[in-house]
Amino acid sequence: MKRRELIRKAAVLGGLATGGPFLAACAPAATAPSPSPSSAPTATASPTPKPIRTLKVGYLPLTDFLGMYAAIEQGYMADEGLKLELQAMAGGATIIPAIVGGSLDFGISNYVSVIVANGQGIKIKAFSDSAYGTKASPPFAIIVKKGSSIKTAKDLNGKKVAVNTRNGIVHVGVMEWIERNGGDPSTVQYVELPFPQMPPAITSGSVDAAAPTEPFVTVSTSQDASVLSYYLTDLRDPCAISGFISTDDWITKNRDAAQAFHRANTKGMDWVAKNDKTAREYAAKYANLDPAIATKINLAALRSTPLVDAVQFWVDMTKKWGLLDKGSTLKAEDLFVKF
Repeated sequence: MKRRELIRKAAVLGGLATGGPFLAACAPAATAPSPSPSSAPTATASPTPKPIRTLKVGYLPLTDFLGMYAAIEQGYMADEGLKLELQAMAGGATIIPAIVGGSLDFGISNYVSVIVANGQGIKIKAFSDSAYGTKASPPFAIIVKKGSSIKTAKDLNGKKVAVNTRNGIVHVGVMEWIERNGGDPSTVQYVELPFPQMPPAITSGSVDAAAPTEPFVTVSTSQDASVLSYYLTDLRDPCAISGFISTDDWITKNRDAAQAFHRANTKGMDWVAKNDKTAREYAAKYANLDPAIATKINLAALRSTPLVDAVQFWVDMTKKWGLLDKGSTLKAEDLFVKF
């Protein structure tokens, strides 16, 4: 079956998810007012606190966004005058429409979804980078029940495989991995399931395989599942996963807020790199995770600036699988805000 026909068989796009670096110049420090002439001793004035601005942010309660979590917990967002109202959502299928509709200011989305959206004329860009998978710490996997007869990609032919949304990074990645490794992705039945529902689906046998991300990979393997493949990082290492996105219009009108978030997010990422134990505690808090599991999960690599080639890989994949017109001139660098 042709790839474009395969895509047409899939349900309506479920995954609506950063070229140059995101350059965010720090604002100048507040200047203390000049003292009035007086015989009294001169006192140093405290910097004027920044007014707090509340932003509505759509996110997935996963461990990939530790930079943001740390920036909240460590006060970096408050230092930038930002208060985030986090709204947990199922994925890009709900986040991107909410951003476009104005009920969210911005949110997290995977790169395949933001590429597809732009191909459909929805002008959104990433203004702060986030998660990458690496072979040293791969956050995404295809899992099967322990003792399953499924040992290879070819064994998935004709089977039910759970993906969080069709036509997003997981679905495209799974299809590409199956094809590269001798299977026929056109014969696979792709079942949409939110990541938290994948471990019990494997246990019950309602699906033959699933493609969760952390922490649900570790949750599953600590119970009755085993890893068939860390498929995304098998395809590319490092593998670009997600970034913080909004509409071109919102970013243009709220450039200061976007830059402030990026600065705080970058500080949060730097903090996570030096504080693994506490970062995992934040992961447990924001992902509603058992702290014992949080100590075992593979954490995604965090980057404040994008790897253009890694995102271009997904532009090429969306063309290959019929989600982006082969004649499209869209390039990865077009998807990034240049501050």
